[in-house]
Amino acid sequence: MIMTGIYIIGATGNIGSAVYNKLVKEGVNVIPLVRKKSGLKNEIVCDFSPTALQKALRNARIVINTAGSVKTYDKNELEKANVELVKSIVEAVPKKAKIIHASSISVYGKRVLQKPVVETTPINPDSDYAISKYNAEKILAAHPNTVILRIGTVYSPSEDYARILERIKKGKMYVIGDGKNVIPFVHIDDVANAFYLALKARAGVYNIVGERISQSEVYEIAAKELGVEQPKKHIPFWLANAAAFFEEKIAMLQNRKPKITREHIAILYFDRPFDCSLARKELGFVPRNAREGVREVIRETIKALQQKFL
Repeated sequence: MIMTGIYIIGATGNIGSAVYNKLVKEGVNVIPLVRKKSGLKNEIVCDFSPTALQKALRNARIVINTAGSVKTYDKNELEKANVELVKSIVEAVPKKAKIIHASSISVYGKRVLQKPVVETTPINPDSDYAISKYNAEKILAAHPNTVILRIGTVYSPSEDYARILERIKKGKMYVIGDGKNVIPFVHIDDVANAFYLALKARAGVYNIVGERISQSEVYEIAAKELGVEQPKKHIPFWLANAAAFFEEKIAMLQNRKPKITREHIAILYFDRPFDCSLARKELGFVPRNAREGVREVIRETIKALQQKFL
């Protein structure tokens, strides 16, 4: 597929890099906008100010926005990266251009008002992060041609998951609640494919979440791959949440990233099954088998850890 006038903002981030690589692989002529030189082909260095964005995007046909902050414990950063940037993008792009935006299932809240969750389920943002993502969606509503992808909890080889595997290996991982809750996971490559499919999609809102898998099932797969016993000790949500709260505060004082956040605890604990029928029908989105996907990422994470300490 050779298309012109396609730009991506956030191409060096976790989701953005996966989306960029997918588009390049499929032959899409995509131009990354970056804050500083990163070595990506045809990149444009831009400070993301309204003036700079207007100049860079003046000939855009499609603008993909995967930029944003997941610092759920920093309200000011969330406002700047998830709301103000979106406002600048909407003001900068030509009126006829399409915007494909990375939103989040967090807008439905942790205590979802309907199960399974579909795109018409009432919005119920219950955290600073969720509110920032929803406020961005409201800004995007002013643009006539927007595809909003409400993305689930992305799993891929990462520091956060490596930390969880280490706790499981040492027998220090707890099941939060009864462990039967559905975690709304989605594989990073499935997310990237959703953006590729959205290039030809009509304006709309789509939930991008993988097959259903429970908290206990994830631990079961991880323990098997690690060759250890599956976590069996349980901890109530309120206690795990309190511990994460204090870790956030200490990390902020020490100017470091928290080892665990209240958002992490909520993701692991609350039961949030999703129905992605609309994305399947309108985009052709087909997520991979959840157990196979989780197993694959765990193996890749273990391999990366082993290489790190060789």
